Amino acid sequence: MLPLNVIDLDRLVTALENRLLDQDTFFWLDPFTGEIALWGEEAADEAESEGWDVDDRGGVRIEPVDPSEGYRAMEEFIAGVDEPECRTRLQGAIERSSPYRHFTDELYAFPDHQTAWYEFHNALMKERAIRWLSDEGLVDPGEADAAIVQLREAH
Repeated sequence: MLPLNVIDLDRLVTALENRLLDQDTFFWLDPFTGEIALWGEEAADEAESEGWDVDDRGGVRIEPVDPSEGYRAMEEFIAGVDEPECRTRLQGAIERSSPYRHFTDELYAFPDHQTAWYEFHNALMKERAIRWLSDEGLVDPGEADAAIVQLREAH
């Protein structure tokens, strides 16, 4: 197992949120170093010339979180908004097509809530990243739980 502090949680969050890659291009984590890298045609060619493969290293493919998780995060955030106009506009935004885009568009009218959303979202995604690491058996579950408690206390 890796110590949690060797893993770049911001990069892991990016990997967990990236749904724009094709089947042959993906993020992966090296279970020996904690390094997160993008695997694609160029990386595959380089690795082949060096004589290794992701699978040879025991690489763990990082699958993006389901889009419904993002929707639930917006719902959870909206439930905590105490300003009625903001809450109503955000709720309306997520009921339309392209809910995330409309949600973030509506937030521009409420700068304080916009900042709060990005802080909320970042903390939530870091928590998901830590849970993912624990679920994959890459970090000690006790260390993961302690890190999540610390993350929640900071926000």
